Amino acid sequence: MPRIAAVLVLTLVCSGCLKSTTVISVRPDGTGTIVQETGLSPEALAMLQGFAGAAAGQKGGSPEIFGEAQAKKAASTMGVRFISGEPIKTAELEGYRARFAFDDVRTLQMKMNQNPTEGLGDGSHAAAPFGFGFDRRGDSALLTITMPQENPTAALDRIAPGLGRAGKGSGEENQQALEMMKAMMKGLYVDVSLDIDGRIVKTNAPHVDGRRLTLMQIDFDKLLANATVLQKLQSASDLKSLGAVPGLKVITEPTVTVEFVK
Repeated sequence: MPRIAAVLVLTLVCSGCLKSTTVISVRPDGTGTIVQETGLSPEALAMLQGFAGAAAGQKGGSPEIFGEAQAKKAASTMGVRFISGEPIKTAELEGYRARFAFDDVRTLQMKMNQNPTEGLGDGSHAAAPFGFGFDRRGDSALLTITMPQENPTAALDRIAPGLGRAGKGSGEENQQALEMMKAMMKGLYVDVSLDIDGRIVKTNAPHVDGRRLTLMQIDFDKLLANATVLQKLQSASDLKSLGAVPGLKVITEPTVTVEFVK
C-alpha cells in the first residue's frame, strides 16, 4: 500500500496543471489564519481519482481527493485548526479552498510542499518545515522565519520529484530531459506567501509587495522555458545561486525578520 500511495503523490505532482497557493496571515499578537487553495485540471483529477480508487479497492464512484477530510488531516500536521472550506471548480481547475486558524505562529509546521492531499503519501517526499519565531517590541511585533536548510536540488525534488536530478547528461540528453519535464509539469505552480496584518517597518525579505512576502514560489512554465535551467539547478550549491532563475522566487538568507505595527 505505501508504494501505491507514493505513486499517487507522484501522479498528483506530475500530471500537469497542479496549482497550490498558501497564504499565511499573521496579526500583531502572533495569532493568524491560513488560506490554502489547491487544484488540478479536470483530466488530471480524473486520473488521480482512478489511481486512488484502485489503491483503495473501491468499486463505483470516485474517491474524494480534495475536501474537508483532507483539509482536516493537513491541519493536524500543520498545527492549526480547520475553520471552513469549499470546492473550487472552473473550466481549468477543480480543487478545494481551505481556511485554518492558529493561536501562536510559533507552533506552525508549514512545509514547502504542504498541501491538503498530503495524507495520500507515505512521507517519502516530506520537506523540512519553516520555523517561526515571534516577539513583541513595544508597539511593534517581530516575526522571524527560519528557512529550511537543505540542498536546493533536493528541495526541488520534494516539490517535483526528478526535477533536481535532471540535466546530468549530454546536451542532447539535457534537451530531451527538458522537453519531458515541460510536458510533465506544464501548468505546475506552487506559492507560499506571508501576509502581514499591519504596516511593515523593516524586513530583509527579498520579495515584498505591500504587506505580502513571498517565502517560496515556483512557476514551472517559466522555470523550464530556458534550456540552460536544468544545468543551473544541477550546479546550484546553495539557494543564493538560484536567485536569478526566472520562474523561481526563494529566500536566499537562512533567516528572515519582519518588524511590523498595526
